[in-house]
Formats: sequence, structure tokens, C-alpha cells
Amino acid sequence: MAAEASAGGAALAGSEFPAGVLAAAVLAAEQVPFVLVGSAALWLRAEQVSVGDADVVVKPGEASLRRLHEVMTGLAIRPQTVPAVHRLRDLSVATVDTCYGRVDCLLERGREDWDRLWQSAGYVAVADAPVLVASAQDAWALRRRFKK
Repeated sequence: MAAEASAGGAALAGSEFPAGVLAAAVLAAEQVPFVLVGSAALWLRAEQVSVGDADVVVKPGEASLRRLHEVMTGLAIRPQTVPAVHRLRDLSVATVDTCYGRVDCLLERGREDWDRLWQSAGYVAVADAPVLVASAQDAWALRRRFKK
């Protein structure tokens, strides 16, 4: 199926998943280590929220950043906008527009909160991809703390 441009709607024709949720599933299928937070995580936890993008807390470490860079470069609408691996090490957030919608890579949250988020997260199957999803409590806490 071909991807359709969508701002928070279903990313694939006939898909029951919002674009941000599908973006997370693609990252999971491509073995990028992350915990899904934000509205996509809350939606998967059956909360009544609209999903605008995928917010992913990336596991800290060189191997994770290299995999993130490789996959995001392949998915990006403008691959040249994906920060180089050496820049990802120090960025707080890297935002990439992909064919599945916007993905916010929360790198600082990964460096600071990975262990806590990972411990209370659980896997949810999305289009046959196991996506590691933050607990609703953690997703709401991050949203209250950082949502403007």
C-alpha cells in the first residue's frame, strides 16, 4: 500500500492506526531501540487523544544513535535534514518529517529517563510490529511536564 500524506489521520489507506502510531511501528520493525511516549503512546493505551506525531525516547548509546540515523535517513522526506550521528549525541530533540508523518526523537529524555521509562513500558503490537510503549502514567507525566 502507498503512504498517504496525513496530519494525524490514518497514514495508510484502510489503516486503523494514526500516522504517528504507524511511524513508531516502522521504527520498531527496523529495530530502532526506543520507548514511545506522547499522544501516540496514550492512544495505544486507549486514552481519548488525537495523535499528531510520534514522540520516541531513544535508548542512549552509540549503537542506538547509529541505528536511529540509518533508519531515519531512509524514512525522511528530506534525508539531508537528519542530523549526523555526532550531532545526535548532544541534541535534546531531533525532529524528522517522514513519509509516515513527523517523528520527534527525544534524545535528552533518553539520556536522562531511559531506565525509568523502560522499566514501566510494555509492548503493544502495531501492524505486527512490537512497539515498546510507555505506561499511560509516564506518558501523561511527560506530556504535562513538556507540552506547551
